[in-house]
Amino acid sequence: TPRNVHTGGTTIMAAADGTDTTPVATETYIAEIFVPCNMTITGIAVFNGSVAGTDKLCAILYNSAGVPVAQSAAAGITASGVDSFQRLDFTAPYAAKGPATYYVGVQANGITTRLNTHPIGNFAAQKKTGETFGTPTNLTIAGTFTANVGVIASLY
Repeated sequence: TPRNVHTGGTTIMAAADGTDTTPVATETYIAEIFVPCNMTITGIAVFNGSVAGTDKLCAILYNSAGVPVAQSAAAGITASGVDSFQRLDFTAPYAAKGPATYYVGVQANGITTRLNTHPIGNFAAQKKTGETFGTPTNLTIAGTFTANVGVIASLY
């Protein structure tokens, strides 16, 4: 089941897990995720931070080459829930081929929301700047871990 597939291969253990990160509207927060077998993915569940705010969120799934293959509504989905997972449905289910590495990206259209991000890890975690909200572009994969930018999320 995709619900057991988490960024960085780890799930949260407590509501206080992760770093409370204030997003920037022109940035995408990205973390590596391993899909162990073929599966249909209908969206990304992002682990929101301590403030739901009024921002809209957009989730993106990139393939191993950094090409966007699925995303939630380009107009965004209003953030809801504090220190909890929020499901962001893709515009259409995606048939992922595994085993393979993918990347999860999350954008916010403002700075009133908080995202929980990975403070430590041994996987690709990065942010991409100069983005337009709801319009994903190809990703150049850094392949290194940067603290507090890799979004904590799982598939579903």
